[in-house]
Amino acid sequence: MPLVHRSLAIVFLASLAGCSAGRYDADYAARLAAYREAAAFAPLAVLPDEAAGGRVQMRLPKQFGRMQQDDGADLRAMPPFLRKFPGYDQAREVRLNVGTSALSAVITVGVVAAGQRRHGDIEREILEQVRTDDEFRKVDWQRGRAVAAVAGGPTVWDVLSLKGKQEFESVTAGNVEFKKWDGTCEIWVSADPKQEFCIVIAVRVPDTVAESLEAPPAALAELIARTVAIVPAADEKPAAAAP
Repeated sequence: MPLVHRSLAIVFLASLAGCSAGRYDADYAARLAAYREAAAFAPLAVLPDEAAGGRVQMRLPKQFGRMQQDDGADLRAMPPFLRKFPGYDQAREVRLNVGTSALSAVITVGVVAAGQRRHGDIEREILEQVRTDDEFRKVDWQRGRAVAAVAGGPTVWDVLSLKGKQEFESVTAGNVEFKKWDGTCEIWVSADPKQEFCIVIAVRVPDTVAESLEAPPAALAELIARTVAIVPAADEKPAAAAP
């Protein structure tokens, strides 16, 4: 084979190898990104939970189960400094052991239609309640937290991070009591400009059992927020056909 033709052939084969390697690298990178994304959401249930009559969906941590409706359910369902929880829909909890006691960590979800109240009004109501607690008199919102939504839900949230002594349920030798422990409460409120629903998420965990969770409170709140989906309203039923 002439030297020129041989050189062209080598260049052509090298280009094919380069294209193949490029495609492999791109495919590998995509698979790696998908794996990391799946691993990040591993603490959440695979199937979404519904709120607001099915109009809102979100994936909640699989470690948390539905709250048992016992005598203390009303006290555990909402933070003690947020008894008027905007649009309260449901609460989930998990009891975690520390020494001879079991403490409850709780997730609370609320949904308010934007036509009823603006998210700014909801945030003012939340802050007014929270600041009545001496532990949190000076707290304020961290506004404009951007999240990478994966289900088409809100991408902007305002966050209230409350760290300090707060009341949790503890069970020791079968005896139930509510007393203050050092803890964390993350309150997230969706703040998209034209959102159809305002979502309120509160994750509240005693510090002594936080390491028993699959992710820290702030990380859990953000993961839930990223999975929020707004389901389109069902179309009106068609008129009955004339006989």
